[in-house]
Amino acid sequence: MKDTVTKTDLVFRGAGAGDAAFAADVDTAVRPRSPRDPEVYEYWWAQPDENWVIARFVVSRAGRRVGYAVAQHPRWDVQPERYGTVEGNLLPAERTKATLDVVYASMEERVIADGAKILSAWTNEDDPVRIETLRGRGYKEDRHSRRWELDLVANRERLLAMTEESRSRMKKEGIRMLTLATDDDPNVIEKIWKLSEEAGGDVPTTEPRVPEEMASYTRWVNAPEIHRDRFWIARMGDDVVGVSVLGYPPVRGLVGTEWTATARTVRGRGVARALKCETLAQAIALGVDRVRTGNDAANDPILHINETMGYRLIPGGIQYLRAV
Repeated sequence: MKDTVTKTDLVFRGAGAGDAAFAADVDTAVRPRSPRDPEVYEYWWAQPDENWVIARFVVSRAGRRVGYAVAQHPRWDVQPERYGTVEGNLLPAERTKATLDVVYASMEERVIADGAKILSAWTNEDDPVRIETLRGRGYKEDRHSRRWELDLVANRERLLAMTEESRSRMKKEGIRMLTLATDDDPNVIEKIWKLSEEAGGDVPTTEPRVPEEMASYTRWVNAPEIHRDRFWIARMGDDVVGVSVLGYPPVRGLVGTEWTATARTVRGRGVARALKCETLAQAIALGVDRVRTGNDAANDPILHINETMGYRLIPGGIQYLRAV
């Protein structure tokens, strides 16, 4: 991929040190009720990914940074269907259908030049400017992602009672609940990764899932929003059979579910609910007032758990696709 692209009066240059924090500021300015963490952005923009080709840019206008853009796709030997993802955002004062159109056009050129056959872009349900831009570029709505928010203050007693019930059930099932920080198995990360790869393959999707290498998974475990003493796992004997993690942004942002998964062998036994209960009870003890989570709209089991825990729906996400 080339390093610089220019379209009309918007200039695209390769992102460098400090630009990830600016991107977090842009996203926060656009959606102030969902602030994004600059330290988390800086960490992830600095990480490699074994199975992805990623190009990130800062968008400038008249010499001033006004946004960012990303063009990425899996390695084609990993995903021969050749999906390419385009994304980006602009500060509210610069954010129009016309300027977003330029951002998408520039990123599309890059992934198509790399060989993409299907273009993918995500938007929020309550972002009419982006939705109009994508539809105008020929994208068609494909999948919905549900997003939820849980008031931990209003639901405190119910959640703590549910946690005690789950603990009792797990004890009867012979399943131990503990944090990663208290697990002394030297191979625990590998076991969690293998479990997550199995579970990841069961998540409903149109775009073929790209496998995650263990090195990439380890980078996630070590990310600034992840705390090993808040990283919950379920064990049956020597096996890790479940995981649930809340991310805690270090600078700004809302606490939210990073990942919840269970082994196929224990599904239907309340392990996912028990793990989520432990993360929420811990968040309550830490003084967190609300948490968020998100799931594919077709993932019925986890949607049911969210509903029974008291989560309420908030605007979700939409994936749009376009054949090249």
